[in-house]
Amino acid sequence: MDNAQMWALIVGAIAPLVIAVINQPTWSAPAKAAITAVASVLIGLGTAYFAGDFAGKDVVTSILTAFVAAITAYHGFFKPSTLAPRLERATSLTRSDVAKAA
Repeated sequence: MDNAQMWALIVGAIAPLVIAVINQPTWSAPAKAAITAVASVLIGLGTAYFAGDFAGKDVVTSILTAFVAAITAYHGFFKPSTLAPRLERATSLTRSDVAKAA
């Protein structure tokens, strides 16, 4: 495991907290999965770039490492502890919030 992959693993493991702020409780599971996938791509690209391993295979490996770390951390820790779902609810927009913003 190189530096880019190690950083992708670390950042990917804490990513569910950031993802929970973005996700809304009313969104479908595929929509939430898409947010996780996009976050993993950004994490993988960023960690590969900053580690100086911004080449084809290294970038893909970093993206996949971040994705697996995020899914594992969410299902293994953040969801069972209810931390991510509570954070998701706490940062969700209600209809009145949306109406006020418009």
